[in-house]
Amino acid sequence: MLTVYYNLLTIRTIPRIKAAEPKLGVECAAAMSSVEEYYESLLARHYTWMRGDFDSRVRENRALFEESGVSPRKSGKALDLGCGSGFQSVALAQMGFEVVGVDSSAALLRELRSRAKNLPIHPVSGDMREARLYAEHGPFEVAVCMGDTITHLRSREEVAAVIRAVYESLEKGGHFFLQFRDLTHELEGVDRAIPVRSDDDRIMATFLEYEAEHVNVHDMIFVREPSGWAMHKSAYKKVRLGAKDTLGLMEKAGFGILDHSEREGFSTIIGVKTGSRE
Repeated sequence: MLTVYYNLLTIRTIPRIKAAEPKLGVECAAAMSSVEEYYESLLARHYTWMRGDFDSRVRENRALFEESGVSPRKSGKALDLGCGSGFQSVALAQMGFEVVGVDSSAALLRELRSRAKNLPIHPVSGDMREARLYAEHGPFEVAVCMGDTITHLRSREEVAAVIRAVYESLEKGGHFFLQFRDLTHELEGVDRAIPVRSDDDRIMATFLEYEAEHVNVHDMIFVREPSGWAMHKSAYKKVRLGAKDTLGLMEKAGFGILDHSEREGFSTIIGVKTGSRE
């Protein structure tokens, strides 16, 4: 699922922009899409490009896991919620884990299968809120939900439910890596228009509108075509999460907190299943 890196790019002047035709019945200029519609109609085909070099992202994640002391010691099973095209799944599989990757995007799961090659990665199509999809494959030694995946849920209550379900799916002593963009601080004015990535053939930018519990994310992707530049656009909601509240949800679920860090606008929390709850 979605991870948006807000790089400091200069959006160039774009000549002859035409609006792309709506896909899958989604009105690109109007209706707020569901996350599933948004990915299938727009982002899935640009997702890996948006994130940057695939191999570099895999190396970054592998370094994070290894520096945190994670390695296959018990079951050797790992869970990747919102696995996307495989930035985390491939890293964990390279480390020797057997990985179950859950995602609702058929396009991203196809890409994951093509990148997995002979690695022990088992893609599962479905909604990560449905714990039954992965619980039968556990218990897991490590679980990850990274990138901005967790904010795609509809409410803080759903976030809490997913955290509890992950806790139940882990072995005692199992690790949970949760990463998200802290959306509690509101950008104002023109700062809400954010460049994401650009190259000679594609430019991506997003615009944010804040509500009390959510942020409305409006993504625009300009693609160079033979007849000129075409604009593809869609919008969806993210739940506003803060690091302090999320740490509290993890502790309430029973996790001991091993580490909390902030980098490039993202909060990364590492928890361990201690075997006790409040």
